[in-house]
Amino acid sequence: MAENIKMVPASCTQCGGTVEVDAQSDKAVCPFCGTSFIVDRAINNYNVEHATIEHADNVNIDMSGSVKTVLDFVGDQMNAGREARRESRRIAAEKDKMMTMGFLKIFGIMFDAMMVFAVVAFIAMQFT
Repeated sequence: MAENIKMVPASCTQCGGTVEVDAQSDKAVCPFCGTSFIVDRAINNYNVEHATIEHADNVNIDMSGSVKTVLDFVGDQMNAGREARRESRRIAAEKDKMMTMGFLKIFGIMFDAMMVFAVVAFIAMQFT
């Protein structure tokens, strides 16, 4: 009869230790921390935590209570971050525009001064 006992691996809900659970028994005890739990719940908990999903047609997420609060908070933080980056890019673009305008003004003044000097030099050459 001992040969027919099926041992199922499970994780302790308290310490995370691996527990060999007899699927035929009603309860089990973690050998690491001594936590007692119902075998059916321990097996199902292990199977959910270590499951591999191959295909899912539909997933429903309960977004009420604290889950909704956390998701709303994260969404607000992401939106605030996006807005801050947008504002930073806008300020940088404005600063670049101001620097370009300043450079063009200086270039224009220098060009005008050179033209005035050239005209004055041309006129002075005509009288000499």
